Amino acid sequence: GVGMLGLPYVFKSAGWIGGFFVTLENSMVTHVHENVLTRMRKPLNSFPGIAREAFGDNGCICLSAVLYFELFSCLAIFLVSLGDHLHLLFPNVSQSRHMTIVAGLLTVPSALLRTPKLLSYLSMLGTVATVAVVSSVVLSALVMFVVAGEKAESLSDAREYTMYSSTGLSLALGIVAYCFSGHAIVPSIYSSMKRPQEFEKMIDLTYGVVLLCCFLVAVSGYYMFGNDVEDQITLSLEATAGDSASTLMAGLTWLMILTAISKFTLTMFPDLAMEMVDSLVKIILIFSALAVAIFFPSFSFLCSLVGLICTMIVSVIFPALAHLKLFGPNLSASDKVIDWMLVTGGSIVAVVGTIATLQ
Repeated sequence: GVGMLGLPYVFKSAGWIGGFFVTLENSMVTHVHENVLTRMRKPLNSFPGIAREAFGDNGCICLSAVLYFELFSCLAIFLVSLGDHLHLLFPNVSQSRHMTIVAGLLTVPSALLRTPKLLSYLSMLGTVATVAVVSSVVLSALVMFVVAGEKAESLSDAREYTMYSSTGLSLALGIVAYCFSGHAIVPSIYSSMKRPQEFEKMIDLTYGVVLLCCFLVAVSGYYMFGNDVEDQITLSLEATAGDSASTLMAGLTWLMILTAISKFTLTMFPDLAMEMVDSLVKIILIFSALAVAIFFPSFSFLCSLVGLICTMIVSVIFPALAHLKLFGPNLSASDKVIDWMLVTGGSIVAVVGTIATLQ
């Protein structure tokens, strides 16, 4: 998704070692909790349902609040990304914030659609954009590597790299966590599968593909631009594209713009909720998210905060707590230790990481 654009910036913030560590660690932890969720899936088909079963109505309300806060924050992230890419296409505009306002206005018509069926074709852009970004970044890195080899030059002489940096570790953790968010839809995916017995196999394959794509984008992007990489790799690609590649990069930028618009609308009111919410409420939410995007116009900062606060709660802390609550008496000592370690570790990362990022 959109979070993948910030992965090269993760390596800039934490260095080669730190970037590999946080990416691999997040994928392993969230993958563990995907498997934990499979043990709670049979009678339940939603995250709030799991929360209600484990912690009652109050738990359901609290988790739902976190989920809606995450969705609202994603709206602001999409607007920032949309504004940055529009500013890249129209550099004569003095500030990217002005294009963020334009981005907010562009989302209004699509957000007023009464049914998500009309957005089904736009929703496919997410997959197309992911393939396009991964392909563009990797191919650009390969071309740069070949050119550097032909000229007997080393990229390390032209670019600065960081081996490890602890100061940017919290920011990197948050961005990567945001990339691996989405656990809230796991119960729905399971309930809609034709062969649910293959769910765990599907999860393993999905995580393998996603982790490979993440490493390809992160390593290739950081290899090309070093510590000069932008917090969205597409911005760096477009800014350094030659005349021969300018049309291709412009096409990629437009693809990211269309993807951001479609993701914005689908994220704001997924499924049937889009049909039930009044247009006025939608417009209020759009301009509220726009206000956040204007006052906090940093893509990496917003992604990191959402990852550290929401993703840690939804994807790490809550599944472990619910697992302990629902199956505690039947769990082995090792399972309980693992769950409590994840709850404790996730809480520490969320609190300490958020404070460090805000500073």
